[in-house]
Amino acid sequence: MKSKIKFGIISVLITFGTVSFSSSDNVFAKTHKTEAVSSIETFTFLSHGKKTNGKIYLPASYPSNKNLPVIYLIDFAEQHFKLATDEFEKVIDAVNQVEGFEALVVSLENIPNFNAEPETFKEHYEIFKNMASYVDTKFTKNTSKTLIGRGSESGIVLMTLFIENEDTSVFNNFIATDPSPKYTSALMDLIEKDGVPKKESNKKLHLSFSTTNDQVQCTKLINLIKDANYHWLDFESIEYTESDYENAYPMAYANGIKYVFNK
Repeated sequence: MKSKIKFGIISVLITFGTVSFSSSDNVFAKTHKTEAVSSIETFTFLSHGKKTNGKIYLPASYPSNKNLPVIYLIDFAEQHFKLATDEFEKVIDAVNQVEGFEALVVSLENIPNFNAEPETFKEHYEIFKNMASYVDTKFTKNTSKTLIGRGSESGIVLMTLFIENEDTSVFNNFIATDPSPKYTSALMDLIEKDGVPKKESNKKLHLSFSTTNDQVQCTKLINLIKDANYHWLDFESIEYTESDYENAYPMAYANGIKYVFNK
């Protein structure tokens, strides 16, 4: 009789243990299914007194880490080349290629039909300045801001670097590929006439160009920047000799992000 009772108790314990382990497995499975994932959200901010829509990439760690640097992509409709609709995704891909690195990626929600030229620089700069102010308030505690773009938009990136005053400076890092001839000429004129405001805060610039661009003009701009020897500027340049305008930007974005973030 005692033997049977003991066996019964052991059986119950084994059964109970099995149920407990099974329940634990079920809980684990549910936790795994609700694991955090990256997302893209939209937001609205004011610029020039009108509501403007933006979009932001939030990595999977964002809910537990609000101290991430921000990369701002300037992406307008192309005036002279086939429109690339994947630049936002290519910047995200470039971030994800860097092991152990995460960042927020921000741009305008839709690709506006703006013609980026030196004459309209201030208008376009103000949009991203206002966007950065909003993102600082709502999405991040990190003060690192990187401006990135290609073609005419990269001219806005470069002009921002050289035009911003120390007291009102917004952006820290700059990634520009294939600047337009108009912007390149305007930038060379600014540098040659010593029109760049004095700065103390360190900046980083990654500048590149492809086979589609004017090699002589781009090389002259690069040499002018090097010869100016700005003490506040860390600078790297790349010529993509086997890629044209429509194919070089994914590499340019990836290499630029690695450079400005020391990866």
